[in-house]
Amino acid sequence: MENAFDTNALLPVWEAIGKSNPWIAQANDPAFDRTLLKQVDDLTQLELLFQYGNWCLGQGFYYQNLCFINQVDGGDEWLTIKDDYAFESITFSRIIGDGKFTEYIDRLLNATKEQCINLTY
Repeated sequence: MENAFDTNALLPVWEAIGKSNPWIAQANDPAFDRTLLKQVDDLTQLELLFQYGNWCLGQGFYYQNLCFINQVDGGDEWLTIKDDYAFESITFSRIIGDGKFTEYIDRLLNATKEQCINLTY
C-alpha cells in the first residue's frame, strides 16, 4: 500500500506545530526542533518507546502520518498531530495497560480530519 503523505514535507510542519505549543516551546535541554522527531517503523517499537517513559520535553516520535511530541518533561502527555493538524493530547500508559495500543493507533490512522478534530475517532 502506497502512503499518501510525504514525511519530508511533514517534518517542518510538525516542527512548527510543536514550537507553537506553549509547553513544548519551553523545552531547553535540548531545545525543541525537528531533530527530536524520530521515525518509528512499527507499532511494537512505538509501544515500547511509550512504555519507556521519562522522555525529555519535546521528544517526539512519528509513525506514518502521525506525530507524537512529549509535552511534559519526563512525562507521558503527547501532543498528537496527524498530517498538518494537532488534535489531541494523549497519555498512553493506560491505553497500553489495557492492551489497546494497536487498536487505538489504527483508529487514529483511519480517522478523517473531522473525526480527529471532533475527537470522535
